[in-house]
Amino acid sequence: MTEKIKALTKKQLETLKNKLLEEKESLVFNEVKTEGLDLTLINGGDDVEQSISDYNNSHQLRFRNREVFYAKKIEKALKKFETNEFGLCSECGCWIRFERLLARPTAEMCIICKEESERDESSSFVGRQSKSLGKVVDLTGMLA
Repeated sequence: MTEKIKALTKKQLETLKNKLLEEKESLVFNEVKTEGLDLTLINGGDDVEQSISDYNNSHQLRFRNREVFYAKKIEKALKKFETNEFGLCSECGCWIRFERLLARPTAEMCIICKEESERDESSSFVGRQSKSLGKVVDLTGMLA
């Protein structure tokens, strides 16, 4: 038996919007803070120095890509405030609990739909979705 969830109050919406804005501001690799990102190759260094440089560069790019993806999710969530769609599940159209949104303000699905989606995803080998890129990953070509 599922309990009917009420729409978010103005105070709850304000709290969540502020949380999204704070998270957007706290991103390490936002446009203002990328000045320290050093992806230059070491010329003239030995193999160990080059390996360390490559390793550090790949991690910096990986973290930056994850944050860019998260920044896009934040922007998408903030736009939903303008259309009064923030807090609605993209699958069933029901309201997402405030507690869930407080923990994950970019959530697009209620917990029931999200759990069902994850069950379907984990049971299907074809069409898995990349958690960090948000793209469907085709694993069928790897079987050949």
